[in-house]
Amino acid sequence: MVGQDDVVKLVLTGIFCQGHSLLVGVPGLAKTLLVQTISTSLDLQFKRIQFTPDLMPSDIVGAETMDKERNFQFVKGPIFANIILADEINRTPPKTQAALLESMQEYAVTIAGQQYKLPQPFLCWLRKTR
Repeated sequence: MVGQDDVVKLVLTGIFCQGHSLLVGVPGLAKTLLVQTISTSLDLQFKRIQFTPDLMPSDIVGAETMDKERNFQFVKGPIFANIILADEINRTPPKTQAALLESMQEYAVTIAGQQYKLPQPFLCWLRKTR
């Protein structure tokens, strides 16, 4: 990451502190590449979530669905990865933002009264362009 030494150091500090990060910058500064490279280097599962105005909380945390035998089963959403890149979180409805922020705080999601733990380590980077 040429010219991004400070950003790399701060992101690595966030990893060592088991914290989340906010990446802000103009397009083309390799924010996504940085997160993907760290994920690959640490052999962790990476997911990118593009936040849009029509994104619902169940689209990121998952939902219960009914199978052929009419039993409910939980289908995990993309939040169940080690490293999440949440892109343009400011464009999505407050309920969806709250679902993401709750998972970042609790390291778990609750669906239909059942709590599901997120994989460890769980790191979320919020990406925002200026």
